[in-house]
Amino acid sequence: MTENQLLDKLMNGVSEKYGLTPQESKVLAMLLQGYSIPQVAVHLEVSPYTAEKHSQTVLRKLNIMYKRELPFWLLKEMETVKGMVKL
Repeated sequence: MTENQLLDKLMNGVSEKYGLTPQESKVLAMLLQGYSIPQVAVHLEVSPYTAEKHSQTVLRKLNIMYKRELPFWLLKEMETVKGMVKL
């Protein structure tokens, strides 16, 4: 299984668990891969303001305050999502 396939499976489980929209799931996946907000905006063809708003919504739904917390959240989430996603 490739890294992208693994990320897709994880995102499906996370999206369902936290009620993320498809666009929010894309934003989360990009942030986890290290994309900046301007890069997210270009990739999604939206304004940087819209990309930032999506990012803030995702963080709120995940119950985290800062983007820098995402790697720690991911490690914790990988343990809890394992039962929901067949890897």
